[in-house]
Amino acid sequence: MGFHFTKSFKIGKLFRFNKTKKGGSISIEGPKIGSKKVKLTVNNKKKATVSLQGTGISYDTNLGGKKKSDKK
Repeated sequence: MGFHFTKSFKIGKLFRFNKTKKGGSISIEGPKIGSKKVKLTVNNKKKATVSLQGTGISYDTNLGGKKKSDKK
């Protein structure tokens, strides 16, 4: 563990760009479901996360590309 610094830029009402030392991500806030907001985040490591904010419920997936396999 240690200190982490993030620079965040809000673009309009729905988009947010986050920049860290190791990369970046773009977040999009979607519609409310009940009193909770849906959020989609895509980062530079080809990973997407959809979450229902305030509940701890989220779904992660890898976008495109093939997994590396061990060839011997």
